[in-house]
Amino acid sequence: MTGEEMSQERLTHHDFAPHVGTDFTVPAEDDSVLIHFVLTDVKALSRKPGSGDFRDPFQLTFRVATQDVFPQGLYPLTHPVLGQYDIFLVPAAKSDAGVDYCATFN
Repeated sequence: MTGEEMSQERLTHHDFAPHVGTDFTVPAEDDSVLIHFVLTDVKALSRKPGSGDFRDPFQLTFRVATQDVFPQGLYPLTHPVLGQYDIFLVPAAKSDAGVDYCATFN
């Protein structure tokens, strides 16, 4: 299902789990290149009792193979199967392999 077919509010961790290890791309600020965010983990989170959540919360972790840290913010991530979604990413960890970013869906 593409981003145009499914609203972001209806996404679940099941939509992303089959795509661990694949690239999501974001155009650079000047649109000259694509930045590759590799989905490295999809984690279901616990629902708080009585929270009234309409879906089970989950967290996505992406890695960018650079030492440059992008600021937290809304990024237009595009995937060849899932389509495009604006996802709020937060830098979470930095290692020799790159920078990890997390997105939490409640």
